[in-house]
Amino acid sequence: MGLKKIVLNIILSFVNIFVSLIPIKKNQIAFVSLEDNVLRDDFLDIYNHLDASHYSIKKVLIHYDKKSVWNDFLYLLNCIKQIIVINTSHIVLINDNNYVVSHYKRQGVKVIEVWHATGAIKKFGNAIKRQYPINNYDYVIANSDYWVEPYSLAFSVDKNNVLVTGMPRVDHLFDETYKEEAKKNFYLKYPKLKNKKILLYAPTFRGNIYKGFKAVDFDSKKLMSLLDEDTVLLYKYHPLMHNIPIEENERILNMNHENTYDLFIVSDALISDFSSIIFDYSILDKPLYFYVPDLKEYMRHLGCFVDYKKEMPGPLCYNEDELVDAIHSNKHYDIKAFKNKFFKYQDGKNVERIISFIEQLIKED
Repeated sequence: MGLKKIVLNIILSFVNIFVSLIPIKKNQIAFVSLEDNVLRDDFLDIYNHLDASHYSIKKVLIHYDKKSVWNDFLYLLNCIKQIIVINTSHIVLINDNNYVVSHYKRQGVKVIEVWHATGAIKKFGNAIKRQYPINNYDYVIANSDYWVEPYSLAFSVDKNNVLVTGMPRVDHLFDETYKEEAKKNFYLKYPKLKNKKILLYAPTFRGNIYKGFKAVDFDSKKLMSLLDEDTVLLYKYHPLMHNIPIEENERILNMNHENTYDLFIVSDALISDFSSIIFDYSILDKPLYFYVPDLKEYMRHLGCFVDYKKEMPGPLCYNEDELVDAIHSNKHYDIKAFKNKFFKYQDGKNVERIISFIEQLIKED
């Protein structure tokens, strides 16, 4: 254990002694995240559907970027706030791996993991080697029965506590009004992209928070030189890759600042790899292309929760030439069958099921 972790544990243990004297507030619900400074996606949908008059809502939010002493200090302060809020709340919602919950969660506090992805191609959590084991999560939200076993392993929860309610965020992709409004607003902002064939390139990161993040090699200029002039490529990197430069031109555009689902809606096809967004995108029944030049290495070092070669509903491409050939061939894949396997509910009412569970949990305890 490094010096920083030793100092963190000493401080948190000391704070926790005093927090343990404060009673848990039955109607207090906390949102805790290291991913953003504001509520977004699933958290925002759940928050908007909670009756604020019935609950005391607490938020502990920070965008943690482990790259400086100052950020480490802010993280320490955030952990102190976390331990106070988490251990005095009846219900705690998290959307990433949480150190405080894993080490200091108090009996009587119920933690619901609303994982920040709709599925998991690549292995994560306790299924891989990590700095500390994940513990003390009570429930995990999932989209289909397929995820019960992987999530039980990754988060160390009982299989019965993997709740197949569906993720709130995907409700939007079943909402025709939402999709029409998103399309309208996008083209008002980018009128030059109207009537273009839009390819969305949205890969996941390589590496980790401790060793740093990088992107897989991808020659977007070569790709575009081999495609029709009316085709444009939009980049949407994983948030952890925001510092990786993108060479833009008239046909290659950086869209990291735009909403991912809005880009889904206006795009004609998705190019991705091991990112969980392929599950979300399958809802729209549009072509998917998998650019995976490092597939063998990836499988050897990290591994997947799905049979990648068997399950992916699109061509696996190992270089730009193969990707171009796949786009030109436009071969049909059964994307609907893929969607039906990984989304139990397609009624746009996932958030209602989660709210119902939270209300039930508060009444029972």
